[in-house]
Order: sequence, then C-alpha cells, then structure tokens
Amino acid sequence: MSRIKEPPLVKVFLAAFGPEPKLLDAAVERLRREYLEGYLGPVDIQSPDYPLEETDYYAKEMGPNLVKRYLSFANLIFPEHLVYLKLLAMDIEDVTSRANGRVVNLDPGYIFSGGLVLSTGKFSGHRLFLGRGLWGELTLHYHRGAFEPQPWTYRDYKKPEVIGILNAMRQSYQKAFLGMAHAKA
Repeated sequence: MSRIKEPPLVKVFLAAFGPEPKLLDAAVERLRREYLEGYLGPVDIQSPDYPLEETDYYAKEMGPNLVKRYLSFANLIFPEHLVYLKLLAMDIEDVTSRANGRVVNLDPGYIFSGGLVLSTGKFSGHRLFLGRGLWGELTLHYHRGAFEPQPWTYRDYKKPEVIGILNAMRQSYQKAFLGMAHAKA
C-alpha cells in the first residue's frame, strides 16, 4: 500500500521571450517581485539572449527578431505552486500587452531531479492537468547525467547550449536541495 508523502521542493525555471531585452527584464523582475512578495528570490542562473529562430508562430503578434532567454531563481517552491506562477505570468503578459498583442511571453516551469516540467494553457495528449485550466508537460527528462528531450520537446530546448544551461540549473537545484536536507539533519 502506498502512503501519501510531501513532494520534494523544486527549482523555478522560466523561459521568456519578446522583441526587446529591456521588456523581458521588466517582466521577469515583476514576476520575481510579485510571486508571493518576492519568495522566488533572485535570479541565480540566466542564459544569454538567443534569437528565437525555431518558429515564426509569434511574429504576427510580437513582431520579428524575437529574443529568448532561460533563467532560474534561487529559492525552491512546492511543485503545485506552478499553477499560481503560470497564472501570474499570464496576467503579466496581459497587463503589459499593447494594442496588437503581447510584448513578452513568460513560460514558467520547474526543474526537479528527474527533469524539467513546463506549464501551458494548451492541452495535448501527453500533458497532465494541473488545475485552473493549466497543463504540465515533462519537456526534458534527466538521464545518464544530462537532460534529454522527449518526442514532443520544442526544438530550442534541444540545442546543446540550452541543454548546457539547463543542466547547470539542475546542478544548482541539487546543491540547494541537498543543502536543505543537511540543514534538517
């Protein structure tokens, strides 16, 4: 018989993109500041800004020459809080929009020992319902010392330079998680 246990804490991950780095800076800072009054802590790892070349899906709404960055935050959270984080991200996207649409896209998720989970408002057969109209997707799984893509993983998450940054985020997570375990002992 199984017993219900508290899930381990997870590291918040965010993929953010838009036409201007300064708009990304402001949106990320707002998310960091407003989520439980700054509970995420500071950004601890951030990628350079990469050109978003894998898709033109967002060009009509957001314009050309979009840049994307990946970042994580220092504090760990309960995994079920991803729903609230995604709702806050969607609200920030809405309130910063212009007449023709969004100027930033914020895709929060979390990193845990077994992989990277992204949140979305779009259903697909491989996604699990999280609540409040949101779905979660295991975008990458951790296997043999590195993140590995799933068949549905977005192309930019398969790039070696992005995988490298995400692996560094997982190492940071493991260090924080183990530090918490030692502090409890």
